[in-house]
Amino acid sequence: MTKMQRFLRIIPAILILAVGAWGWNHFASQKEDAEKNAGPKLTKEQRKAKAAARALANAQQTHVLELSAQDFQVELTSHGIVQPPAITALNPQVSGIIQKISPHFENGAFVKKDEVLVELDPSDFNSQISSAKAALARAEANLAQEQARAAQALRNWQDIGFDEEPNDLVLRKPQLKEAEANVAAQEAALEKAQRNLERTKIRSPYDGRIRSRNIGLGQSVGTGTKLGEVYATSYAEVRLPLSTRQLGKIDIDEIDFDHIPVVLTDALHAHHDTQWEARIVRIEGELDPTSRELFVVARVNDPFGIDTEHRPHPLRMNQPVAASIQANTLKQVVSIPRSAIYGKDEIIVVRDNKIHREQINIVWSTLDRVFTDTPDLDKALLATSKLAYAPEGSPVRIIEKETHSITSVAPEK
Repeated sequence: MTKMQRFLRIIPAILILAVGAWGWNHFASQKEDAEKNAGPKLTKEQRKAKAAARALANAQQTHVLELSAQDFQVELTSHGIVQPPAITALNPQVSGIIQKISPHFENGAFVKKDEVLVELDPSDFNSQISSAKAALARAEANLAQEQARAAQALRNWQDIGFDEEPNDLVLRKPQLKEAEANVAAQEAALEKAQRNLERTKIRSPYDGRIRSRNIGLGQSVGTGTKLGEVYATSYAEVRLPLSTRQLGKIDIDEIDFDHIPVVLTDALHAHHDTQWEARIVRIEGELDPTSRELFVVARVNDPFGIDTEHRPHPLRMNQPVAASIQANTLKQVVSIPRSAIYGKDEIIVVRDNKIHREQINIVWSTLDRVFTDTPDLDKALLATSKLAYAPEGSPVRIIEKETHSITSVAPEK
């Protein structure tokens, strides 16, 4: 091996030694500078606090809501269709020709009880009354004659001088009873003829509203002819289903339940703020075999505002409505926004600027909130910002603290 070749082989070793020496000198110089600038030595607790401050400065940020345990009035929601308490088909009890129709007998018109809606031609019925009166007069004359004959028969029996009492045939009692029965029959016939004359006037059975009219002037109608329909307007009813979950939050006394108030709103126009006050007046005694729901019936008095001085917006028949029913009061529960729920029943609370994940017991829920009776949540700080990475005990920085009241929470939908 030549000198040149040996020289080339030791060059890399020389370079490595040179770089190592320079690095060691540089590290020692930096360490000396750091020690000079470090100042006084920190304690263990101070180093922990400084590290915690650095971690908090770099931690995730969240808004928090201060939770508060309060009583909450549960409001159950349901839906139903407004129905009248009675719908009556108007049928004449006698046959005849329609002679007159009331101007109120039109679709949608309001009518009063016993108001005459239709009149039939009364001519034939007046004739029947005259015939019945004549027949009654003949029967009364025949009765008077039989009474005179009976009295004469008794006198004849006494003049002859018989000692025994006369029998019924001698005193003409059978003939007298027949004459009396004939008078009674003719009186009944006259009363029937008078009733038939009165029945030529078809009246409204109650205060109501005309649903339909099916006849016209001059039409011949019989006892099976449907003239139209009228429904009652004194009150309206709504049949409301309650699920088994909802039934668990309301105490219904099957005998005395008139104290349960209901508020109805228009289900067709959600922006409409008109409300109708109602009360539960009836509870059906059976669960629906398909849905296992129990139906309660709410009543609204004067739905059209007929008897009200300041008439409200009318509650029309067959109108869909949403119902809010006052139920039980939950004692000392905490309201939590649904947006703050992780998974099924987990929330994040902030204690000492650290994340704590807790499972809660949900006792009730609405469209946008859940309610829990889990202890130790009163005055706790709930993280309301969505945290992408939130392991137990990790630091978190509070941006803003809010408070919330549950007294005006919307009912379940």
